[in-house]
Amino acid sequence: MRSYADYIPFATDDFLVDPVFRDWIRQPTPEMDAYWRGLLKTNPHLRDAFAEARVLAQGLESTWTSFSDGYVASLYERLHVPPATPQLRVGRRSRQLATIAAGIVLLGGSWAYSYFMVPQRIQTTYGEARTLTLYDGSVVTLAANSQLEVPSRYQWRQNRQVWLTGEGYFAVQKQSYGQAGSYRKFVVHTKRVDVAVLGTRFSLYTRPQQTQVVLEEGRVELTDVASRQRLRMQPGQVVQYAPQEQFFRLQPASTARRRQLTVWRESLLVFNGASMSELSRRFKEVYGLDLVLQGELFAKQQFVGELPVDDVQKALLILSETFGAKAVRDGEYIYFIANDQVRP
Repeated sequence: MRSYADYIPFATDDFLVDPVFRDWIRQPTPEMDAYWRGLLKTNPHLRDAFAEARVLAQGLESTWTSFSDGYVASLYERLHVPPATPQLRVGRRSRQLATIAAGIVLLGGSWAYSYFMVPQRIQTTYGEARTLTLYDGSVVTLAANSQLEVPSRYQWRQNRQVWLTGEGYFAVQKQSYGQAGSYRKFVVHTKRVDVAVLGTRFSLYTRPQQTQVVLEEGRVELTDVASRQRLRMQPGQVVQYAPQEQFFRLQPASTARRRQLTVWRESLLVFNGASMSELSRRFKEVYGLDLVLQGELFAKQQFVGELPVDDVQKALLILSETFGAKAVRDGEYIYFIANDQVRP
């Protein structure tokens, strides 16, 4: 049995995943009823979260992995059909209690609908990375200028799948399903490829000009959305292909190469002999600015170095020092003027 002190920071979500709370919902006993009354008496700030969790938990199946169709239907009906007004004469105190009770039911129902039925869309801005934890404990880190679409909790119990635009790193948790030794797949959808895994760590880059998968741990299966071609990857391998290509290009990758492709998680962009077009493309993706790298100053140049993802001014300073030119911003464009042409 938990100490009451353990529950002090609890919110609604925490109660819903607490084994003691779950056991009580499945099979309440007088002893447990008294236990919870004591908790709420000594910690009155928990009453709202506890009440919401109790409303949400009602109707859950005994396995706690799904909701009955009747529960979902009744929840939907509660949210869309106004409750009938009871024709009762009550005193002032009773009216207050009835109003509070009705508010709790409506609030709990609305909260439950949002909690279980509404999908999520997570979008990072230029220069921003963000880490989030999914319903099953899998962790996703989104790179700058990227988007992840996550289905509702109700849909998630049918299929573990998300939709990625941009770049993301996935640490996927294994999740048992059905008979012993059986696991539920986790699928990441993109416009060009679907990545299916059971439990693994990989980085996925999906932009209009290229798709790229870097596998660090476990195994993944790639499926080309158009051709339905399939490919299984092993740790340490990299798959790359451009939109015009018809087949995956599977390559082993050195530790240095893998780091270059995944170091954005440390808020860095690493270039090792990048062409000016590649540098300009990545700069646009991450910072939302167009580098104008034309003319003799940049002819046949290659860029070797690191740029901070979260500090565009410092990144421009590094480029200025590398090219021996001053970076001048005009709206969304960055021009470089050779130092010998800059007026004192």
